[in-house]
Amino acid sequence: MQIVLLDTNIVLDYLDSHRPRHKSVKTFLKNCKNKVKFLLSSYQYDTILFLLKRFLKISKKEIVSNFKKFLLDFNVNIISTTGFDAKQSIDYSDPEDGILISICERIGKDCIILTYDENLIKCFERAITPEKFKISENSSISLLDLKQEYLYYAEDLENALLKTAVNAKYILGPEVSELEQKIASYIGTKHAIGVSSGTDALVISLRALAIKIKGQEYWDKEDLIITTPFTFTATGDAILRAGATPLFVDIDPDTFNIDPEEIKKALKKYRKRVIGILPVHLYGQPCDMDRIMELAKDAGIFVVEDCAQSFGAKWDGRKTGSFGDIGCFSFFPSKNLGGFGDGGMVTTDNDELAEIIRMLRKHGGKDKYNVDHIGYNARLDTLQAAILLAKMKYIDEFNKRRRKIASFYDKYLKEIAWIKTPKVQEKAYHVYHQYTIRVLNKRDEVQKKLKEKGIQTMVYYPVSLHQMKVFKNRCECLGELKNATEATKQVLSLPIEPMYREEICRKVVEGVRSLG
Repeated sequence: MQIVLLDTNIVLDYLDSHRPRHKSVKTFLKNCKNKVKFLLSSYQYDTILFLLKRFLKISKKEIVSNFKKFLLDFNVNIISTTGFDAKQSIDYSDPEDGILISICERIGKDCIILTYDENLIKCFERAITPEKFKISENSSISLLDLKQEYLYYAEDLENALLKTAVNAKYILGPEVSELEQKIASYIGTKHAIGVSSGTDALVISLRALAIKIKGQEYWDKEDLIITTPFTFTATGDAILRAGATPLFVDIDPDTFNIDPEEIKKALKKYRKRVIGILPVHLYGQPCDMDRIMELAKDAGIFVVEDCAQSFGAKWDGRKTGSFGDIGCFSFFPSKNLGGFGDGGMVTTDNDELAEIIRMLRKHGGKDKYNVDHIGYNARLDTLQAAILLAKMKYIDEFNKRRRKIASFYDKYLKEIAWIKTPKVQEKAYHVYHQYTIRVLNKRDEVQKKLKEKGIQTMVYYPVSLHQMKVFKNRCECLGELKNATEATKQVLSLPIEPMYREEICRKVVEGVRSLG
């Protein structure tokens, strides 16, 4: 989607019916609605209101109301004007032009300035009139569009970034504890502890359990933790880094999640060697937590939930991350709740585990000059916490958007014989971190043809963990894991950007349907 920075004269033309270009600008903006992303700079806000009050003979209240309605009707977001922008504007005959140019260049080459200011058009090649503007027919559809997401909540994010930067409390600042409290409340646990990544969340959690249960820093190689082989490598890698051995069991072919009946078989075969279960709520669909918790309770073992892809997902009305002894979340930028880099969170109801985890994330002790355990430098940055706090208010809305896109795909793809759409369990509230289909024949060929049509897809995951070099002679497997291996050859994830309109999703559907 193109990004259009509106000059003040365009907004005045729209809002003031007495201006000669009012009708043409009004028609133009309506034709562009939902096809481009409109922005205003923060410095323009007061300028526009001042000029409207000067020229229009209506009340201040009505002027403000009309302006707000314009912003809402055209989904206009306000982008910050920085001190740098102001400095850059000094060399221009009209400083306001200089500010717009500086902001436009900061946003990138996909941004243009829409204006009738002849001087601005002369000095900046990406400043054009509505008459010369053409809506770009961009045929490429990416899996995600994080830039569009940023612009959607730019006001909240930029305020959070600037506030955190100027307050200069960069390590475990107040935003970290505020985020921890909000996430604990949201997930429904007593504690939430911010860490540096989803991977570190898993490693630290397993280490904390070893310290609590076994009274030692790491698990032993003889200790087995049951998990799925069909996941990102971090899940299995964390088990190794905590000293234990992953015991891979097969997945349910319908949901791609770990199969509880396979867990039961593993518990029967390996008995007392099994110390825990690490289920992964893959693609945003919760595992069958009723059955998993029942099996764990009967065996007297722990459960650590890998919730890297399931922020906001629910099983029977209860959030993932609140079932097991510990829940582990990732805030990698592409996640449903993502930061501007790496970040993670650990949730638990256990006071002792929470205390150990807090020590491990900060070099291993309450006193960094006299530590208790072999720890990590694994704190969640204050800046990331501030960003996540700003985005938290949108998480339920964005998860609903993902579910709406998934429902659209289901409707138009479910009858295609050569693919299988996702199956959602009755008790699951799926948040669709990925919308993943099965391509029953020639998956790689299908992916290649969709790419030629400008539709980006991804394979999550092309190699099962038990087949990776790193796990050779470092894991146990229950059976041949046929379902997981088959999934690696068939899964294909389609674009699931929450900002995508139905028009874009329809192009994805048409692209898939055209293949066969």
